[in-house]
Amino acid sequence: MKVLVIVINGRLYGFELKKTRRIVPDISYTPIPFVPDIFKGLAMVMGEITIIVSLNKILGIEDFEGNEELFLIVKGRENDWGFPIHNIYDIVTIEESDLEELEDPFVIGDFKIEDKVILLLDTDRIEEHLYESVSNIQK
Repeated sequence: MKVLVIVINGRLYGFELKKTRRIVPDISYTPIPFVPDIFKGLAMVMGEITIIVSLNKILGIEDFEGNEELFLIVKGRENDWGFPIHNIYDIVTIEESDLEELEDPFVIGDFKIEDKVILLLDTDRIEEHLYESVSNIQK
């Protein structure tokens, strides 16, 4: 499987390349009132509405440090999702056997390249969490 490795706050995270759309610099987005703070806003990216969310808040890590200058756009079931990132690290090919399972609802597992540990994120579970967050608002 091909994995896009990105950097957020100095940590390495991976996304299955087939589930990503593009990296976009400097998106202007409109905040959404009355929604959980994991939702940062809405943006128009390449003519499509994209929901910008905080991957940091979903993963429970410290807030995004620095300027939001790069955004990873990920394919969703109905909408694309955008995550602020710091940098692109690499695109690597790994085997399923390279993954070590972790007890984290948003992580498929971790793997190593060049003695660096990368967490492979489960975009399906992240998206499900986002939809659950929205449905809780409607109740």
